[in-house]
Amino acid sequence: MTPQEIATILDEHEKWLSRAHSGARANLARANLSGFTLEKVNLKSAKLSGANLEKTILAGSNLSNTDLFCAVLDGADLRNADLQNADLRGASIRNVAFKGANLVGADFRGGTLMFGSDDEDGERKSPTSNQQGADLSYSAMPNAQLAGAHLAGANLSGVNLRKADLKGADLSGCILVEADLSGADLQDANLKGAILDNTILKHANLSGANLDGCDLSAADVTGANMVRHEDSLPFEVREVLNMHYVWIREDGRLGDRAILKGTDLSFIDLSAVNLSGADLHGANISGGNLSNILLVMSDLSSTNLKGTNLSGATLEGINLANADMTEADLSNAIIAPVDLKDSKGKVTGRKWPANLSGAKLVQANLKGADLHNANLAGADLTGANLTGADMRGVNLTDAVFQPEQLDSAKTDHKEKNSD
Repeated sequence: MTPQEIATILDEHEKWLSRAHSGARANLARANLSGFTLEKVNLKSAKLSGANLEKTILAGSNLSNTDLFCAVLDGADLRNADLQNADLRGASIRNVAFKGANLVGADFRGGTLMFGSDDEDGERKSPTSNQQGADLSYSAMPNAQLAGAHLAGANLSGVNLRKADLKGADLSGCILVEADLSGADLQDANLKGAILDNTILKHANLSGANLDGCDLSAADVTGANMVRHEDSLPFEVREVLNMHYVWIREDGRLGDRAILKGTDLSFIDLSAVNLSGADLHGANISGGNLSNILLVMSDLSSTNLKGTNLSGATLEGINLANADMTEADLSNAIIAPVDLKDSKGKVTGRKWPANLSGAKLVQANLKGADLHNANLAGADLTGANLTGADMRGVNLTDAVFQPEQLDSAKTDHKEKNSD
């Protein structure tokens, strides 16, 4: 195709977009446009399916609503291009410069970032591993349709992927430094080995996602759904838990008490299980689902429970000294004293109160929780919701809180006034 032919097609397309009688929609399907400079051209709604756009310069061009199905875009320059709602399914996008591009609503489903190089007969090989990946850094891709897309090894630094659909996408080895994936759907996505430094994953759905080799310590996962099941834990940890369940069921005659000091149990789903008496000192259970769990007389001192769901949990006589429960949900949890029993199982009349001394409960939800007689000396209750919480007999020596936080709680002072 000659440059003059392309120029004519672009001119006719402009007329078609302006609804002129003599215009015609650009049909460049399967056209060879490799290496052409088409900077800032208007190809909105054009047909480019199967086109060869390898190394083509399309910087600043309007490709919104354009049909790029199975197009070859290897090495193309799409910086600051408008690709809103473009159909990029099955497109080959190796080493593409997408920096600053607008990909809102773009559909990459079933796409792959790399096909093998042409062989001697000019035939393209099957998809192979992506060595470098596309450069999508600092692109605008909110609400983009990327379900099932192959983005392995891509540079997604600083990309805006808020509320993007990335279900089942291959993001293995991707650079996601400072990327914003707030509210994104990453269910069953492959993030193995991805770099997540300062990545924003607030309220993202990561259920079933492969996070092997990912360091989430510098990522913001506030409110993210990242709960993993027991079967995702290392074999040794699963065995410890299984032996503990036997220990509970057999009243200590068989099995062994769980000792998982310092173990990484982050985002684990242990809802409604019985881990009473377990030693979880210093473990990381941040973001986990421990709703309705039984942790009677368990040791969770110095444990990381940030954002953990402990709603409805039975935590009688628990040791939570110096635990970090920032933004944890403890609504309707029972954190009351436990009745001590003798070797024959008879109640002794002695009670063992829960220990939350030095615990961090900043912005924690303690609505309706039973904390009576608990030790909260030195605890930080800044911003904690104590509505309806039973705070009678609680030790609040040196605890950090505002007096008005107790206005809606059940306290000894109110009990005396009601007498």
